[in-house]
Amino acid sequence: MLLIVAGCNTQVVGPQGPPGNANVTAVTISFHFDDAIYNGRVASQQYSMPEITLSVVDNGAVLLYFRDQGTWTALPFTLGVEADDTPGADYTFTIGYAYDDSFLEVFVETSSASDAVWDDIVALLPPTYVMKAVIIDGFAASVMRDVDVKDLPSVLTYFGLED
Repeated sequence: MLLIVAGCNTQVVGPQGPPGNANVTAVTISFHFDDAIYNGRVASQQYSMPEITLSVVDNGAVLLYFRDQGTWTALPFTLGVEADDTPGADYTFTIGYAYDDSFLEVFVETSSASDAVWDDIVALLPPTYVMKAVIIDGFAASVMRDVDVKDLPSVLTYFGLED
């Protein structure tokens, strides 16, 4: 019996496609203090985010920005709050985030678990924050070395995404 194996190893190369962002997605979400879950010093809200795949978790990145006073600010963001009658920051709070496969969590964490501090923060901040997540699959930091990832318009422009 004779077995003959033949194969073809031809590579067909087509024309270059238009520039694009097939591996980058921007998703807008809202963080509502009324919907947050409070646990001591942390208030958090969780989002189902199917755009964040295992590939993004293992090889990519998620950048998150919040809109306040007409500008986009990169997270995490920390602010010190001072009482009018005493110098120095009475407490700080940080707006941050974490992600995993199909999941995004946004949180506000204070340096104090006092209910008065939470009342102050909720009164100080808008009840809802509009946020934009930029989800990058197959991210290579060396490719973006000239992009200011803390500046949402720069990131959106780099990837050809609309605001």
